[in-house]
Amino acid sequence: MTTTASLPLVPAGHVRTLPMAVPTWRYIGFLIGPGAGSFAFNAVNVTMPQLREAFTASEVQLELVVAGYGIPFAVLLILGGRLGDRFGRHLLYALGMALFLLSAVACAASPTIEVLIAARVLQGVGASLCTPQVLATIQATSAGGARVRAIAAFGASGGIGAAGGQVLGGALAGATLAGLAGWRAIYVVVAIAALAAIALAPLAPRSRVHEAVTIDVAGTVELGAGVLLIASALTFGPSAGWSWPTFVALAAGAAALVALWVHQDRIERSGRVPLLPPSILRLRALQLGLVAAALFFTGYGAVLYVIPRAVEAGLGYDSLTAGLLLLPFAVVFAVVSLSLTPIQRRLGVRTLVWGVVLQLIALVGFLLVSLVAWGPSLIWWAQPALVLLGAGQALVFSPLTQAVVREVPVEAAGLSGGMFSTVQQLALSIGVIAIGAVTTATGWRGRDEVVAGFVLDVALACGVLALAFVLTAALRRGAHR
Repeated sequence: MTTTASLPLVPAGHVRTLPMAVPTWRYIGFLIGPGAGSFAFNAVNVTMPQLREAFTASEVQLELVVAGYGIPFAVLLILGGRLGDRFGRHLLYALGMALFLLSAVACAASPTIEVLIAARVLQGVGASLCTPQVLATIQATSAGGARVRAIAAFGASGGIGAAGGQVLGGALAGATLAGLAGWRAIYVVVAIAALAAIALAPLAPRSRVHEAVTIDVAGTVELGAGVLLIASALTFGPSAGWSWPTFVALAAGAAALVALWVHQDRIERSGRVPLLPPSILRLRALQLGLVAAALFFTGYGAVLYVIPRAVEAGLGYDSLTAGLLLLPFAVVFAVVSLSLTPIQRRLGVRTLVWGVVLQLIALVGFLLVSLVAWGPSLIWWAQPALVLLGAGQALVFSPLTQAVVREVPVEAAGLSGGMFSTVQQLALSIGVIAIGAVTTATGWRGRDEVVAGFVLDVALACGVLALAFVLTAALRRGAHR
């Protein structure tokens, strides 16, 4: 295992919190956060037609409603994690969730599309500050089976939020509640969830500052510029026809990240603590886990994007019915996630492999059903495959998360949370962009769109399976040392 750089002495009064067997319910306030973030992203996506009508919004403005949340979220996640390491994770979670709450209220009351876009940017900033603190706090304050249960609950929260956004967003999109437009009511739901998260967050055990983390300003700028350029190019590339400025932005973003690596290596060699310690990034298990997570979430994003679109366009489902199609998938994902401890106790390090195998079987099953039973009754015929898909993805999500956070020292727990969430956010966006590019280029709609999305996910899942075998072998070798 690569040796990490020595860390500065812990300042007086900053006592290290020892991991313990913390019951999962104590993290409830922190676990609401990922669910609220996923809900906000997915519910808003299905309200685009209503926003177009309410504000006479252009396509670029509608893209900015989505990207205004997603881009600052992706750009600032790692910085948010390191700020939590420096100033305390409860404090950063509370600040981030307070900003998330205030921005949700501003979104609900937005008089113009420009105000809505600005509020969504603030919402993305708030999410970037609070999200990394969840995994970091779990890693720093729990151990053993308690940590497995808490990480599984973290995955379940995101899954429930995503499905809830699809279903409730679809139900509210065209509705009016007590004179309030349905798309505005969605933000009211987000605000209520944020308020509950703030109220319940103090139940979680405190995770004190472990080190005198200084904020690497130059590294922060390089990282932010690199992720911002790449995320913006991927987000707006399709609508810009992948013109030359898009590729210039991608190249500039890659150059910024290369400069970041050189700069971070120089800082660590001098004995200081960089924003992204190269010694940690060189850990083999961490690298494999992040690559596998990138492949997994790219496929996950493509499938969740393509199913509602395809059944609405090809079968005439409304937004609510399209969302209900995915509801059993989300329920099974949550149930299996919350039952993961006994499953992992039985399957051990093979849990990840079994999860990917189940996922592949489910993807192929849905493909076959789409080919032979495409029609109004698909909502019923597809359920066995979707239920199996929910179970398989639950068995993948938590072990992958554990693989990423396992090797990172507790002193840098915020870093692991920020890295995982950054990879997750960018991969979800890439999945949507990839399948969108395929369907735009080919003109495929309906069943053909579903087939394309699931074939893409099958190919990516095969890559995850190969990495899962490597990770499993590495874990077995580590257990026998």
